[in-house]
Amino acid sequence: MNGLNVLLTGACGRIGKTFFEASKNRYTFVLTDRVEPDFPVEAPHHFVRLDMADPKAIAEVLNGIDVIVHLAGIPHATATFDELLPNNILATTYLFEAAVAAGCKRLVFASSAQTIEGYPVDRQITPGMQVMPANLYGVSKCYGEALCAFYAAKRGLSTIAIRIGAFEFPDRHELTNARDLSAWLSPRDAVQLLQRAVETEGVQHLIAHGISNNRFKRLDLSETTRVLGYLPVDDAFREFDIPIAP
Repeated sequence: MNGLNVLLTGACGRIGKTFFEASKNRYTFVLTDRVEPDFPVEAPHHFVRLDMADPKAIAEVLNGIDVIVHLAGIPHATATFDELLPNNILATTYLFEAAVAAGCKRLVFASSAQTIEGYPVDRQITPGMQVMPANLYGVSKCYGEALCAFYAAKRGLSTIAIRIGAFEFPDRHELTNARDLSAWLSPRDAVQLLQRAVETEGVQHLIAHGISNNRFKRLDLSETTRVLGYLPVDDAFREFDIPIAP
């Protein structure tokens, strides 16, 4: 244990479960989700079933929390505005406000590569490029990135937004083409990236890129590596037997 108390939202999702299992001997977790976990949660960790559309409920779980890793939300590119508004817009806003009120040190926000999917697939996304979402889900993640910037600049909260690519397990995945491979984020690289986002000191605001060390990279990793010391080890083009060309 390194002494950090971490609130992990969306803990029962694929990334949340993976991160918790790999980091439960590293941090003390408060896990939250709308559904009960299908994995054991033992002391000193505990689970709280939580609807993040309730700002009072959010505030109640933040006592003593140092870092929030916010993975909760609707994750589908086809999500409608009616789905996104309470889950990705309002709930995220409530969480940021509650984090400041509770004196949390940092909020790590799970953004998405969907914030830039409006660009051609053969164009690499480099730091500083403007957002270009291709769907309303991507728009909701752009809003979350804007919240990160605002709360870092005006409210004193350290924020790191991670544009998560195609998180898939090697033995069960939905990757089908070279574009998918270029955006792959492996489970162990995701754990490393989240741990670096939780622990790296001296970062007030960063938009990080969350993919593995793929031979061709949809998202440039230079700034993420420089600031967070993130050194991914997996390569989708080595791992998966998927042709680069159709």
